[in-house]
Amino acid sequence: MKQAHVLVVGGLNHTLDRLEQLGARYSMMQIPERVNERQYSAAARYAVMDYEDMEEVLLLARAWHAKDPFDAVVSFTEYGLHPASQCAIELGVAGDNLEAVLNTRDKIKMRELLGRQGLSPVRYQVCQSLDDARSFFHSLNGEAMVLKPFAGGLSEGVFFVDEDAHLEERWNGSRAVMDGPVLAEEFLHGPEYSVESLSINGRHEIAMITEKEVTALPRFIELGHQVPARLDEAQQAAVKTLVSRFLDVIGQKTGPAHTEIRLTPSGPRIIESQTRIGGDQIWEMCELVSGVNLTGETMAALTDLSRPARKPAAKAAAIRFFSYENARILSVSGIEQAKSAQGVVRVECQLHAGLRCETLKSSNSRQGYALCVGDTIEQAVANAEAARDAVRVEWEPLSVEQGGL
Repeated sequence: MKQAHVLVVGGLNHTLDRLEQLGARYSMMQIPERVNERQYSAAARYAVMDYEDMEEVLLLARAWHAKDPFDAVVSFTEYGLHPASQCAIELGVAGDNLEAVLNTRDKIKMRELLGRQGLSPVRYQVCQSLDDARSFFHSLNGEAMVLKPFAGGLSEGVFFVDEDAHLEERWNGSRAVMDGPVLAEEFLHGPEYSVESLSINGRHEIAMITEKEVTALPRFIELGHQVPARLDEAQQAAVKTLVSRFLDVIGQKTGPAHTEIRLTPSGPRIIESQTRIGGDQIWEMCELVSGVNLTGETMAALTDLSRPARKPAAKAAAIRFFSYENARILSVSGIEQAKSAQGVVRVECQLHAGLRCETLKSSNSRQGYALCVGDTIEQAVANAEAARDAVRVEWEPLSVEQGGL
C-alpha cells in the first residue's frame, strides 16, 4: 500500500510527530526561525522560505507535486493556513479550507459575516483614524471598548479603552502592529474562554472548553489556561450551540478551530476564531484530558488513514507562564526541582541571568511555562502554580522610560 505523503506548511515538531504516528511521510515549507534538525532530517523535501509569498509557495508546491505527488496539504499555524488551502486547491488534493480561513483571518470580515447572519451580535466599527475610534467610543455612552489590529494575532496590539485620556496612546499601540484599519468593538463583560473544536467534512465536534487567565487591563495577554472549564450544563450547551453555528457560518470543512468567547450576561458572544489548533499548549491539554488528537485526527481524515485512538491521560490540566516584564533577571534557580514537582508534564524556562524582560507586548514576550495535570481542575491549577513558583528568580526593575503600554 502506498505511503501517504503530506505537504506541511509551517508549524512545530508536534505536527510531524502526529504524521509519523499515522505512518505518513511529509515534505515541509518552513520559515528560517523555526528550522530544526528534527524537521529537515526526516522530510522527503524541505524548503526554508517565506511561506506567505503565495507565488513562490505555489511554484514550489507544483514542482514537488509533479515529482512526488501529495495526498493532502495541511497547516496548523496562523500564517500557513491561507497558503496551505491555496496549495490544496491548486494541486487538487485534500486540505482546502479556504472559505473558513479567509472568514476568520480578517476580523472585520468575520464581524461583517456574523452581522449578516444575526449571530453573536457585537457593536463594532472599522476605524481608519483616531477620530473614527473616538467617535465610536463616544457612541457607546460611557461603556468601554477594545481596539485590535484587523488581522493580528498573539494578543499583540489589543487594548482596552475606558477613558478618553487613554485613547490616543492605545490607538497608537494598536495601529503600530500593522498597516490597515483598526477594529473597535464594544467591551464584552464576563469570563473569557476558548473553545477547541474538530470538524470532519463539515460536521463539528466540541472537544474542549478552556478557561483563561490574562494580564490586568488594558492588555489581554494570556498568563495561563486550565481545562475542563467549570461551566454548568446550560452554559456548556449554549457555548457548544453558538460555536457549532459559527463553524457552519464561516464554512469550516475539515480541521480544528480555536474560538475565543466571553460568557456575557446575555449569553456567550464570539470574540474571534482561528481555523487552527489553540496555541499555548492548549492543543496538548485538550488531548491529555479529552483524548482528542486535533492534528492527528485531521490528517487522518484528509489522507483516509485510521484515526488515532482517543486515550485521555488526566482528568484536568493547567498551564502557567513565566511572564516577567520591565525587569532585568539577576539569577535563576530551581528549574530541576520544578520539573520534578507534583503533576508536572513539562517545564520550559527561557529565563537566565542577564535577560532583559521588557513590557509584555504579545504571547511571544513570555519566557516559558509549567504544564501540569491533576485529578481536579483546582489541583491542576495548584500544581502548575507551584511548579512555576518553584523556579526562583531574582530580578531588578528596568527604568521607567523602558516600560510601555
